[in-house]
Amino acid sequence: MSPTRKHRFAAFSPQGIKRHVGRPSVFLGRVVWVLPLCVASAQAAPSPPPTALPQAEAAVWLQKMADAARHMAYEGIFVVRQGDNIQALSVSNRLVGQGDESRLVTLDGNLREVRCSKTGAVTLVSDGNQVRMEKRLSRRHFPDLLPANPRALLNWYDVRLGEPARVAGLDCRNVEVLPKDAFRWGYILCAERDSGLPLKAVLVNGNNQPLMQYAFAEVKLAASVGPSSNALKPPAWATVHPTLLPDMPEPARPVETEQIVARILPPGYVRITAVKRHLPNMPGEVEHWVFSDGLTHISLFLAPNSKPAHSVRGESARGMVNLMRRQVGGFQATVLGDAPWPAVETIALGLEPRK
Repeated sequence: MSPTRKHRFAAFSPQGIKRHVGRPSVFLGRVVWVLPLCVASAQAAPSPPPTALPQAEAAVWLQKMADAARHMAYEGIFVVRQGDNIQALSVSNRLVGQGDESRLVTLDGNLREVRCSKTGAVTLVSDGNQVRMEKRLSRRHFPDLLPANPRALLNWYDVRLGEPARVAGLDCRNVEVLPKDAFRWGYILCAERDSGLPLKAVLVNGNNQPLMQYAFAEVKLAASVGPSSNALKPPAWATVHPTLLPDMPEPARPVETEQIVARILPPGYVRITAVKRHLPNMPGEVEHWVFSDGLTHISLFLAPNSKPAHSVRGESARGMVNLMRRQVGGFQATVLGDAPWPAVETIALGLEPRK
């Protein structure tokens, strides 16, 4: 096998990558303000960084934010920034019986809608006069970013309280969820003062530099959201009505017929999904595995390949998405995700043919 080649994978479509990892594709333009600075001759010492909360208090903050995103009604418009690109989306969440239903609709660019319920999740894509429906592996999207039971995250993340802030006209408190090691990115979430609903989320790297940002521009909470709200009605272009989906796959279990095994995983990661699916521009079915620590997700795609493939390492322009492709037995294995390189590399190099 030839030496690993490292390059930027600009040729990889962000839309395609996000479709596989279960998230909508979003972009935003960057505006930089340069302000004159007045520097005093004597400056006060900078404030020390906030200390990590005790686990019991940290668990309360995480659970409050997770519950608000799932168990309260809200609707609004948020903007997502990724590098120099922007996209605006509308989101709505309503309570139905013992669960909830959410909808996510793009407001610019290609027409796309995501519908999520306890029976599963689909993406509706407008293609001319037709609407194509694609099944999704994940039903989570902003502001629903935390797992239902987030306490286990405290094994791998510290939680710190940041400064109060104001987003979409509502008061909120910054809650920093920062990794304890190099195998995951962190988040800074701004929890609404009363409900705990995340009004803003910033994905940050190990140097606390922003990689992606979500923020509500306007939002209505709970009692102000009714069942007749326009945000809950199908858009005019969505002329198809998706049928009820079967239950999503259960967390994957070892299967004797699997030909590849992940011998080594980054600390805290487990395999949560393993399915066969068809992907655009690829013949036949591929296996799609998802590994997660509850907050960070990494995908593995296994495609039958009789010809040995060269090892390739790729990264997005700002390093948010990392990728490694290598030959494993009779399969071409591609590992990618919004995760640091050490996590992607550990999974990719830990793959072996089942003996």
